[in-house]
Amino acid sequence: MEYSRKRVLAKTLLWRVIATLTGAVIAAGLNPDAAVETAGWFIIIEFPLKMAFYYMHERGWEMVSWGHIQESTPE
Repeated sequence: MEYSRKRVLAKTLLWRVIATLTGAVIAAGLNPDAAVETAGWFIIIEFPLKMAFYYMHERGWEMVSWGHIQESTPE
């Protein structure tokens, strides 16, 4: 089953928001004296970098046929 690039991009963006906010909370907790600054830098660096890697990962997997299940058509 193939998905459109828009679908993959939407999934990528939503997951990045969830994961980045989780990471920012953890980063802020590790450095309470500069929590806002630490979390801010974490978001600025981590968000676009991991979003790009995840998008490339998803697109790469679309080229792999292993694990696809063929839908049978009724006769």
